[in-house]
Amino acid sequence: MLDLPLRTAPLVFFDFETTGLYPYRGDRVCEVALLRMRDGAEDLRYTTLIDPERPLSERSFQVNQISAEELNGAPRFAEVAGMLREQWAGPVLVAHNALFDSEFLRSELLRAGLPPFDMPVLDTLAIARRLYPRRSSHSLRALALTLGADPPSHRAMDDVLALRVVFGAMTEHLAEAGVTTLGGLLRYARGFIPGENAPDVAPLIHTALGEGRMLRVRYSSRALPEPTERVIRPIELFRQGNTLFLQAYCYFRHDLRAFVANKLEVLELTDDVPPTPDDWAET
Repeated sequence: MLDLPLRTAPLVFFDFETTGLYPYRGDRVCEVALLRMRDGAEDLRYTTLIDPERPLSERSFQVNQISAEELNGAPRFAEVAGMLREQWAGPVLVAHNALFDSEFLRSELLRAGLPPFDMPVLDTLAIARRLYPRRSSHSLRALALTLGADPPSHRAMDDVLALRVVFGAMTEHLAEAGVTTLGGLLRYARGFIPGENAPDVAPLIHTALGEGRMLRVRYSSRALPEPTERVIRPIELFRQGNTLFLQAYCYFRHDLRAFVANKLEVLELTDDVPPTPDDWAET
Protein backbone atom coordinates (compact mmCIF):
# COMPACT_ATOMS: atom_id res chain seq x y z
CA MET A 1 0.00 0.00 0.00
CA LEU A 2 2.88 2.38 0.69
CA ASP A 3 3.71 2.43 -3.04
CA LEU A 4 0.23 3.65 -4.01
CA PRO A 5 -0.01 7.11 -5.62
CA LEU A 6 -1.48 9.72 -3.31
CA ARG A 7 -4.32 10.42 -5.74
CA THR A 8 -5.66 6.84 -5.45
CA ALA A 9 -4.54 5.76 -1.96
CA PRO A 10 -7.35 4.73 0.44
CA LEU A 11 -7.74 7.56 2.96
CA VAL A 12 -10.08 8.40 5.83
CA PHE A 13 -10.27 12.07 6.74
CA PHE A 14 -11.54 12.42 10.30
CA ASP A 15 -12.10 14.95 13.05
CA PHE A 16 -13.29 14.98 16.65
CA GLU A 17 -14.95 17.67 18.68
CA THR A 18 -14.25 17.21 22.39
CA THR A 19 -15.31 18.39 25.83
CA GLY A 20 -11.83 19.77 26.51
CA LEU A 21 -8.18 19.36 25.65
CA TYR A 22 -6.96 16.59 27.95
CA PRO A 23 -8.18 12.98 27.69
CA TYR A 24 -6.04 11.95 30.68
CA ARG A 25 -8.07 14.40 32.81
CA GLY A 26 -11.32 12.85 31.67
CA ASP A 27 -12.17 14.92 28.60
CA ARG A 28 -14.17 12.99 26.02
CA VAL A 29 -15.20 13.01 22.36
CA CYS A 30 -18.58 14.69 21.76
CA GLU A 31 -18.73 14.62 17.93
CA VAL A 32 -17.07 12.52 15.24
CA ALA A 33 -16.98 12.88 11.47
CA LEU A 34 -15.20 10.91 8.77
CA LEU A 35 -15.00 10.85 5.01
CA ARG A 36 -13.49 7.83 3.22
CA MET A 37 -11.82 8.01 -0.18
CA ARG A 38 -10.97 5.07 -2.45
CA ASP A 39 -9.37 5.39 -5.88
CA GLY A 40 -9.74 9.15 -5.70
CA ALA A 41 -13.51 9.10 -5.09
CA GLU A 42 -15.59 9.48 -1.95
CA ASP A 43 -17.28 6.23 -0.95
CA LEU A 44 -18.41 6.93 2.62
CA ARG A 45 -19.42 9.92 4.73
CA TYR A 46 -20.47 9.63 8.37
CA THR A 47 -20.98 12.00 11.30
CA THR A 48 -22.71 11.80 14.67
CA LEU A 49 -22.84 13.57 17.97
CA ILE A 50 -21.51 11.50 20.88
CA ASP A 51 -22.74 11.50 24.46
CA PRO A 52 -19.51 12.33 26.34
CA GLU A 53 -21.02 11.41 29.70
CA ARG A 54 -19.69 14.66 31.13
CA PRO A 55 -20.27 18.40 30.53
CA LEU A 56 -18.34 20.40 27.94
CA SER A 57 -15.88 22.93 29.30
CA GLU A 58 -16.83 26.55 28.76
CA ARG A 59 -13.86 26.97 26.44
CA SER A 60 -14.91 24.01 24.27
CA PHE A 61 -18.50 25.25 24.07
CA GLN A 62 -17.27 28.65 22.90
CA VAL A 63 -15.37 26.90 20.10
CA ASN A 64 -17.85 24.29 18.84
CA GLN A 65 -21.16 25.59 20.21
CA ILE A 66 -22.37 22.06 20.96
CA SER A 67 -25.00 22.29 23.68
CA ALA A 68 -26.05 19.76 26.30
CA GLU A 69 -29.49 19.68 24.69
CA GLU A 70 -28.01 18.59 21.35
CA LEU A 71 -26.11 15.77 23.04
CA ASN A 72 -29.18 14.44 24.83
CA GLY A 73 -29.95 11.02 23.37
CA ALA A 74 -26.74 10.78 21.33
CA PRO A 75 -24.93 7.41 21.32
CA ARG A 76 -21.94 6.85 23.57
CA PHE A 77 -18.58 6.33 21.86
CA ALA A 78 -18.56 2.65 22.86
CA GLU A 79 -21.79 2.17 20.88
CA VAL A 80 -20.23 3.35 17.60
CA ALA A 81 -16.60 2.32 18.19
CA GLY A 82 -16.93 -1.09 16.53
CA MET A 83 -18.57 0.40 13.46
CA LEU A 84 -15.89 3.08 13.22
CA ARG A 85 -13.14 0.45 13.35
CA GLU A 86 -14.80 -1.40 10.46
CA GLN A 87 -15.07 1.76 8.37
CA TRP A 88 -11.43 2.62 9.09
CA ALA A 89 -10.10 -0.86 8.31
CA GLY A 90 -7.44 -0.66 5.61
CA PRO A 91 -7.13 3.05 4.78
CA VAL A 92 -4.68 5.58 6.20
CA LEU A 93 -6.16 8.12 8.62
CA VAL A 94 -5.74 11.82 7.87
CA ALA A 95 -6.28 14.57 10.46
CA HIS A 96 -5.09 18.10 11.15
CA ASN A 97 -3.04 18.13 14.37
CA ALA A 98 -3.39 14.36 14.34
CA LEU A 99 -1.62 13.87 17.68
CA PHE A 100 -4.59 15.52 19.40
CA ASP A 101 -7.24 13.39 17.67
CA SER A 102 -5.16 10.21 17.91
CA GLU A 103 -4.78 10.54 21.68
CA PHE A 104 -8.53 10.97 22.11
CA LEU A 105 -9.13 7.99 19.83
CA ARG A 106 -6.72 5.86 21.86
CA SER A 107 -8.41 6.92 25.10
CA GLU A 108 -11.94 6.22 23.82
CA LEU A 109 -11.03 2.81 22.43
CA LEU A 110 -9.41 1.93 25.76
CA ARG A 111 -12.59 2.93 27.61
CA ALA A 112 -14.61 0.79 25.18
CA GLY A 113 -12.40 -2.22 25.85
CA LEU A 114 -11.12 -2.30 22.27
CA PRO A 115 -7.51 -2.60 21.06
CA PRO A 116 -5.74 0.53 19.79
CA PHE A 117 -5.90 1.36 16.11
CA ASP A 118 -2.91 0.18 14.09
CA MET A 119 -3.28 2.04 10.79
CA PRO A 120 -0.87 4.81 9.73
CA VAL A 121 -1.88 8.42 10.42
CA LEU A 122 -1.03 11.44 8.28
CA ASP A 123 -0.88 14.77 10.09
CA THR A 124 -1.60 17.66 7.70
CA LEU A 125 -0.33 20.13 10.29
CA ALA A 126 3.13 18.53 10.27
CA ILE A 127 3.05 18.31 6.47
CA ALA A 128 2.02 21.97 6.10
CA ARG A 129 4.76 23.20 8.44
CA ARG A 130 7.35 21.52 6.27
CA LEU A 131 5.73 22.29 2.91
CA TYR A 132 4.97 25.97 3.64
CA PRO A 133 7.70 27.07 6.07
CA ARG A 134 7.23 30.81 5.40
CA ARG A 135 3.52 30.92 6.27
CA SER A 136 2.70 32.64 9.55
CA SER A 137 -0.11 30.21 10.39
CA HIS A 138 -0.65 26.55 9.58
CA SER A 139 -4.06 26.25 11.21
CA LEU A 140 -6.72 24.44 9.20
CA ARG A 141 -8.62 27.71 8.78
CA ALA A 142 -5.56 29.58 7.45
CA LEU A 143 -4.75 26.77 5.02
CA ALA A 144 -8.36 26.52 3.88
CA LEU A 145 -8.52 30.24 3.09
CA THR A 146 -5.37 30.08 0.95
CA LEU A 147 -5.87 26.67 -0.69
CA GLY A 148 -9.43 27.04 -1.93
CA ALA A 149 -11.52 25.36 0.78
CA ASP A 150 -14.51 26.73 2.66
CA PRO A 151 -13.26 27.82 6.10
CA PRO A 152 -13.99 25.25 8.84
CA SER A 153 -16.55 26.01 11.53
CA HIS A 154 -15.22 23.82 14.36
CA ARG A 155 -17.97 21.30 13.75
CA ALA A 156 -16.56 17.90 12.86
CA MET A 157 -17.93 17.40 9.34
CA ASP A 158 -17.23 20.98 8.25
CA ASP A 159 -13.63 20.51 9.37
CA VAL A 160 -13.36 17.18 7.53
CA LEU A 161 -14.66 18.70 4.29
CA ALA A 162 -12.16 21.56 4.55
CA LEU A 163 -9.39 19.07 5.33
CA ARG A 164 -10.11 17.02 2.20
CA VAL A 165 -9.80 20.08 -0.06
CA VAL A 166 -6.66 21.28 1.74
CA PHE A 167 -5.06 17.84 1.42
CA GLY A 168 -5.87 17.69 -2.29
CA ALA A 169 -4.19 21.05 -2.90
CA MET A 170 -1.20 20.02 -0.82
CA THR A 171 -0.66 16.84 -2.86
CA GLU A 172 -0.12 18.97 -5.98
CA HIS A 173 2.59 20.96 -4.19
CA LEU A 174 4.06 17.76 -2.74
CA ALA A 175 4.43 16.31 -6.24
CA GLU A 176 6.63 19.29 -7.12
CA ALA A 177 8.86 18.27 -4.19
CA GLY A 178 9.06 14.68 -5.49
CA VAL A 179 6.58 13.22 -3.01
CA THR A 180 3.95 11.26 -4.95
CA THR A 181 3.31 8.04 -2.99
CA LEU A 182 1.70 7.27 0.34
CA GLY A 183 4.93 5.90 1.78
CA GLY A 184 6.85 8.93 0.57
CA LEU A 185 4.38 11.26 2.27
CA LEU A 186 4.49 9.35 5.56
CA ARG A 187 8.26 9.79 5.57
CA TYR A 188 8.08 13.43 4.42
CA ALA A 189 5.70 14.29 7.27
CA ARG A 190 8.28 12.94 9.72
CA GLY A 191 11.08 15.08 8.31
CA PHE A 192 12.80 12.46 6.16
CA ILE A 193 13.72 13.06 2.54
CA PRO A 194 12.56 10.61 -0.18
CA GLY A 195 14.88 7.61 -0.38
CA GLU A 196 16.57 8.21 3.00
CA ASN A 197 17.32 5.05 4.98
CA ALA A 198 15.27 4.17 8.06
CA PRO A 199 16.50 5.89 11.25
CA ASP A 200 19.11 4.03 13.27
CA VAL A 201 17.51 3.67 16.71
CA ALA A 202 17.13 0.97 19.34
CA PRO A 203 15.28 -2.04 17.84
CA LEU A 204 12.67 -1.96 20.62
CA ILE A 205 11.61 1.52 19.47
CA HIS A 206 10.76 0.11 16.03
CA THR A 207 8.93 -2.79 17.74
CA ALA A 208 6.90 -0.43 19.93
CA LEU A 209 5.99 1.75 16.96
CA GLY A 210 5.00 -1.23 14.83
CA GLU A 211 2.94 -2.99 17.53
CA GLY A 212 1.49 0.08 19.28
CA ARG A 213 3.12 -0.89 22.58
CA MET A 214 4.71 1.10 25.39
CA LEU A 215 8.33 1.34 26.47
CA ARG A 216 9.99 1.70 29.83
CA VAL A 217 12.91 4.07 29.32
CA ARG A 218 15.44 6.16 31.20
CA TYR A 219 15.87 9.75 30.03
CA SER A 220 17.58 12.97 31.09
CA SER A 221 16.74 16.49 29.90
CA ARG A 222 17.79 20.04 30.61
CA ALA A 223 14.90 20.37 33.07
CA LEU A 224 15.80 17.05 34.77
CA PRO A 225 19.52 16.37 34.18
CA GLU A 226 19.40 13.36 36.51
CA PRO A 227 18.09 10.39 34.47
CA THR A 228 14.49 9.50 35.30
CA GLU A 229 12.71 6.25 34.57
CA ARG A 230 9.37 6.62 32.82
CA VAL A 231 6.87 4.80 30.61
CA ILE A 232 6.18 6.23 27.16
CA ARG A 233 3.94 5.28 24.24
CA PRO A 234 5.90 5.98 21.02
CA ILE A 235 3.97 7.67 18.22
CA GLU A 236 6.49 8.55 15.53
CA LEU A 237 10.10 9.33 14.71
CA PHE A 238 10.78 12.67 13.08
CA ARG A 239 13.78 14.77 12.21
CA GLN A 240 14.23 18.45 12.98
CA GLY A 241 17.39 19.80 11.42
CA ASN A 242 20.07 17.23 12.18
CA THR A 243 18.39 15.89 15.32
CA LEU A 244 16.23 12.76 15.41
CA PHE A 245 13.29 12.88 17.85
CA LEU A 246 10.82 10.32 19.12
CA GLN A 247 7.34 11.78 19.60
CA ALA A 248 5.63 9.89 22.41
CA TYR A 249 2.98 10.13 25.09
CA CYS A 250 4.84 10.34 28.39
CA TYR A 251 3.09 8.86 31.43
CA PHE A 252 5.59 10.62 33.72
CA ARG A 253 4.46 14.04 32.45
CA HIS A 254 1.01 12.90 31.28
CA ASP A 255 1.51 14.81 28.07
CA LEU A 256 2.95 14.50 24.58
CA ARG A 257 6.71 14.92 24.53
CA ALA A 258 9.48 14.93 21.91
CA PHE A 259 12.50 12.95 23.11
CA VAL A 260 15.96 13.23 21.57
CA ALA A 261 16.26 9.69 20.26
CA ASN A 262 19.94 9.11 21.02
CA LYS A 263 19.44 10.17 24.66
CA LEU A 264 16.84 7.48 25.34
CA GLU A 265 18.00 4.41 27.22
CA VAL A 266 15.40 1.81 26.31
CA LEU A 267 14.87 -0.69 29.13
CA GLU A 268 11.99 -2.92 28.00
CA LEU A 269 8.63 -3.23 26.27
CA THR A 270 5.71 -3.01 28.68
CA ASP A 271 1.93 -3.26 28.59
CA ASP A 272 1.38 -1.88 32.12
CA VAL A 273 -0.20 1.59 32.00
CA PRO A 274 1.00 3.69 34.97
CA PRO A 275 -1.82 5.00 37.19
CA THR A 276 -3.10 8.55 36.71
CA PRO A 277 -2.32 10.90 39.63
CA ASP A 278 -5.25 11.31 42.02
CA ASP A 279 -5.50 15.05 41.40
CA TRP A 280 -6.03 14.36 37.66
CA ALA A 281 -8.74 11.77 38.12
CA GLU A 282 -12.00 12.19 36.25
CA THR A 283 -14.69 14.04 38.16
